[in-house]
Amino acid sequence: MNVEYSELNKSDAKNLMKLRLSVLETDPYSFSVTVEEEKQASLENVESAIESYKKSSDRLMLGAWEDGLSGVVGVERYGNEIEKHKVRLWGPYVNRSIRGNGVGTCLIEKALEFAFTIEGVEMVTLETISESSSAISLFNKHGFERTGVQNRALCYEGKYADLIYMQKINQHNQALELTRGTLVL
Repeated sequence: MNVEYSELNKSDAKNLMKLRLSVLETDPYSFSVTVEEEKQASLENVESAIESYKKSSDRLMLGAWEDGLSGVVGVERYGNEIEKHKVRLWGPYVNRSIRGNGVGTCLIEKALEFAFTIEGVEMVTLETISESSSAISLFNKHGFERTGVQNRALCYEGKYADLIYMQKINQHNQALELTRGTLVL
């Protein structure tokens, strides 16, 4: 399997939209939106979001490519001054067809590497649904610890899902000596 990893570009917007819709068909809790809500996203809005991430030094949309866009993860620094020491991972997903081949591991490792290169960042947070044992296992493997749960946090077609809150603290409390330009994707 030949998987390439790269930061998403504006030209990837259609591929991202297609991936997200296909994911929601089988995993309706993956992105905390419904298929119907996701279909309302315009190409222009998705392109604009990708561009805003590209222009930012503290946000990243990373894709895994294997016969098309097959996995994604987003990294975003919290906006409030009081929370600037934290970064949030959002939307981590790998197509079912290529799971178990290290793609999720690589996406999370690259996301963490980027997150801890941001000056002042000490903590990475994420949310996942309690039913996703493989995702929880992956996050635990990378040093994330469970910090809480919100019961019945999501409801789709009358079925509920609990959200698990997790975090990873930079144990050395030091910024890694990397920059976006040297991050090997």
